Amino acid sequence: MKVSVAWLFLLGACGGVGPSLAGTSWRLTELGGKPAPVGGNEKPATLELTADGNRAAGFAGCNRMSGTWEARGDSLRLGPFAVTRMMCDKGMDLEQAYLDALQKTRTWRLSAQGLELLGEGGTVARLEAQ
Repeated sequence: MKVSVAWLFLLGACGGVGPSLAGTSWRLTELGGKPAPVGGNEKPATLELTADGNRAAGFAGCNRMSGTWEARGDSLRLGPFAVTRMMCDKGMDLEQAYLDALQKTRTWRLSAQGLELLGEGGTVARLEAQ
């Protein structure tokens, strides 16, 4: 079952005004328990989830990425992702680690600090609304 647009709207409205899982542009702030580095051209990695078609897209550190997502309650699956294949002087390590973290995501939660992606071993990434 895919998450509905109405459910996402209600999720964003619960507890006051704030970002919701879908329809928000997210910027990576922490990866693997450490502050996230910036990628190529000093740009941070990003993620945006759309309710229409459950599409996921963003900047992975060197290349653009696009894929799918599915949420059921607090369960979240991201990907698989298609990624452009440019080589960059900076951002390739970030890109691989970020894509790995997205694939390891199993649950999620929103807090005042932003979006937390959790895998089987705990937090894999934190993002904040842009």
